[in-house]
Amino acid sequence: MKGHSAEVTSVSFSPDGQAIASASADKTIKLWSLEGKELKTLKGHSAEVTSVSFSPDGQAIASASADKTIKLWSLEGKELKTLKGHSAEVTSVSFSPDGKAIASASGDGTIKLWSLEGKELKTFNAPVTSVSFSPDGKAIASASADKTIKLWSLEGKELKTFKGHSDQVSSVSFSPDGQAIASASGDKTIKLWSIEGKELKTFKGHSAEVTSVSFSPDGKAIASASYDKTIKLWSLDGIELKTFKGHSAWVSSVSFSPDGKAIASASGDGTIKLWSIEGKELKTFKGHSAWVSSVSFSPDGKAIASASDDKTVILWNLDLNNLVVLGCNWLQDYLPNHPETLAELQLCQNKSMLMAAALTLVTQGEKLASAGEFEKAVAKFKQAKEWNPELVINPETKAKVPSLLFQGKELASKGDVKKAIAAYAESEKLDPKLEISAEDWNSLCKDGSLHGYAADVMFACEKAVTLAPKDGNIRDSRGLARALTGDKKGAIEDFQAFIQWSNNSEQRSQRQGWVNSLTAGKNPFTEEELKKLRQP
Repeated sequence: MKGHSAEVTSVSFSPDGQAIASASADKTIKLWSLEGKELKTLKGHSAEVTSVSFSPDGQAIASASADKTIKLWSLEGKELKTLKGHSAEVTSVSFSPDGKAIASASGDGTIKLWSLEGKELKTFNAPVTSVSFSPDGKAIASASADKTIKLWSLEGKELKTFKGHSDQVSSVSFSPDGQAIASASGDKTIKLWSIEGKELKTFKGHSAEVTSVSFSPDGKAIASASYDKTIKLWSLDGIELKTFKGHSAWVSSVSFSPDGKAIASASGDGTIKLWSIEGKELKTFKGHSAWVSSVSFSPDGKAIASASDDKTVILWNLDLNNLVVLGCNWLQDYLPNHPETLAELQLCQNKSMLMAAALTLVTQGEKLASAGEFEKAVAKFKQAKEWNPELVINPETKAKVPSLLFQGKELASKGDVKKAIAAYAESEKLDPKLEISAEDWNSLCKDGSLHGYAADVMFACEKAVTLAPKDGNIRDSRGLARALTGDKKGAIEDFQAFIQWSNNSEQRSQRQGWVNSLTAGKNPFTEEELKKLRQP
């Protein structure tokens, strides 16, 4: 879903799972259909929108912003209320479970509770990083940079302060029954607390800051995400059940599926991964071009929405056998140029998409073959032929021809000129339609001459000049070969052509010296001079 002009900071499904709201640094909120159609753009904030949340009945949206306000919107895009009271950026907003109140967290060190009419009901003084309603909506838990978690009544009374972490608390989550709280911290641990404030367990295992924590729907397990690039699954007894490894950068967000059978993770590596509860990596979703900040399951568990720093929201459909992305048309310009991604998205592999991607594979194979990567090139050509059977290519032959040329140039540069000539000849034999470039012929001409095989490579010099008669470097190489085979007049003509063509005063002076020597009947190309010319 493309439409935002800056990074997407937050994404949320409607309660019925039929729409998505996204918040962005471009100061807007957008409402999308599941087909990717932009339904509404909500404008009104004067700074980055940091968080967005649907009301439980799905009839309203609340947004938080760096402009210090919270706004309440109708689904038609009408601004219903602006909630003012914070003195710094509002970082988080959340509806109470009954939909009758809104909680907001701010950089001003407070949590505020608001009525839907925009009345400020309570202010909770606490430097907050995360806020969460209890399942029954009667209490609020806040996580703080001061290393504590606080439990508040809706009347604003501080019920408990949970102390135990040795670094800032980054995330807090109620258990489904509301009887326990899990917290994640920069001290690399997760802690489990009773609602009365007793520390029940400390989960140790991460080797870096824990960024996100989430209870399973049945309340029997906890998932955590960390800067150490892993997700961990824990029992409530503090036993590490599984470690999910696969991301190549920090994990920013973790979410259980509604049925508790899968976990989705978002990462700084630009991917979303889907895992079985047993720790098996089921799928990697690639499509974002920057780090993924947020991931969320739809209420029915059939889709995942992801928000990214690349300014997009992507909806991924899980209600398919191969767990592929919904709406391949969103990536229709991207996939033909990235066949590696297309290979993973099987339902995007229609005939036209595959044929377009096959051409990209051929180009990639040719580059690999020209660099001497024979086996990798063959693999590319085979994949291209599989995707487009109409391609008239033999993978081994198509890879071997440029590989032989690469080998020939390498041999010539090392002085094994006879084998180099044979490699060129074999490449032409394998592909009678092969058009060897002037540059490739010139390589054989120059290196062969420098290593004492000027007469043997003269044919290559002539071919190079025929293909590029105005290229001074190519004339220069033939001039060397001519001089070494006794054609002084021809050599002088070629060197003079180089002098007129080149802007390098040092090289022009050197060639003029050669011309002067040849004109005087002398041979400037002594063994010592050739040795110097052979040096890189």
